[in-house]
Amino acid sequence: MTGVISRARLVPEGEILEKSARVLIVEDEPILGLELKEDLQDLGYSVADVVDDADMVLRAFVQDRPDVVLMDIKLHGFRDGVDSALQIRGFYQTPIVFLSSYAENDVGERLHRVEPYAFLQKPFELERLQQVITSMVKGSS
Repeated sequence: MTGVISRARLVPEGEILEKSARVLIVEDEPILGLELKEDLQDLGYSVADVVDDADMVLRAFVQDRPDVVLMDIKLHGFRDGVDSALQIRGFYQTPIVFLSSYAENDVGERLHRVEPYAFLQKPFELERLQQVITSMVKGSS
């Protein structure tokens, strides 16, 4: 089997084309954002940008027009990730995957206003994130 070796697993060549989705990462921890960017690139995704400030999310989204957004809930700025997701949702139906150390139950009521969405609690397995991104991007096309 030929493919690209990633930290998660061997990715068959045919899958790379399916995974060329553009991803916007919104993460307040710079090291985590960079690590996630590298992991996603290893898996064949194109990372449009990594943003850490809630006040910059909509601007980055409009500029980059990603296929999926990975959104932390806690962000720098006056708003959080749920507020930023609601801003995006006001104009676009792009899939949003929340990645947070909060439990989904702690923010569930607010998250339901952003539907559809997916939620992964940190720490999460990269393979699980890959599955979620693939299903959300396929489900939105």
